[in-house]
Amino acid sequence: MKRHIIIVCAVCALLLAACGRKPPAPQETDRPPAVPLPEKVSGADLIRERVWRGESAGTWLSLLADVTWEELAAPVREGFDCVWEACGDIFSYVEEQGQSLTEEEYQILLSHVRGLDGACAEGYNGMLYDLYVLNPARFARIALDQLPPDQREAALGGLLYDWGDCHDLYETMDRAGQLALLTARLEEDRAGALAASPDVMRFDCQGQSARLLPVNAEGVYAVSYASDRPEVAAVDGATGLVTAVGPGEAVITLHFEGNGENRDFTCAVACRWQPRLP
Repeated sequence: MKRHIIIVCAVCALLLAACGRKPPAPQETDRPPAVPLPEKVSGADLIRERVWRGESAGTWLSLLADVTWEELAAPVREGFDCVWEACGDIFSYVEEQGQSLTEEEYQILLSHVRGLDGACAEGYNGMLYDLYVLNPARFARIALDQLPPDQREAALGGLLYDWGDCHDLYETMDRAGQLALLTARLEEDRAGALAASPDVMRFDCQGQSARLLPVNAEGVYAVSYASDRPEVAAVDGATGLVTAVGPGEAVITLHFEGNGENRDFTCAVACRWQPRLP
């Protein structure tokens, strides 16, 4: 009997095929259960994934605008410290881009000082000083005019960390006085006048280097550099790279030609070797 039923079913299938019709589709109950769709991916998730893959900070920095350091600190993979890695990527990106950093990138970086501690906080403060040196006017405009009070306080405090040290403020005045002096300087920088940056350099060992840069310069015809004491601080006459040579003090002069005027700017350099530990 079963054999007859099988034969009948086979004949029906052949007749349906001959008529150009397909056998009926299996019922929904015969299908495997649907795989649930993943939840919406957050900006923190995207940053963590890109940092994990070793992508440049330039590919994810815009996402940081809506993400806190606390969100990035959430553990994802064992042994992977996303905040530490992300900070390192940001520092490298700032160094690579230099004066090509955009207004938006400045805004994001200056608004994310809070939430870091330890070595990350110290490194971030140093990066803030680099941002200031690269473009004092932009730094001042964003810090003073565009940040809410809590973020402004954090940004100025972070900048003061290296700026105050370079200007020898820690032994001469309290923090309130240091912040007042820094704020006054930023108010001057905000005007965006032609200048050289930084105005001071401090080196604590032989071979350290930093660049002296013209800022707010348009219509540049020529820029050259000279050191009054190359045995203390040497400078590349074309690039403005200043290198510590020996202990002492020196003055680097930047000669600017452009916009129908010639201007000279100076940078005070102090080379003070730190005593070697026994």
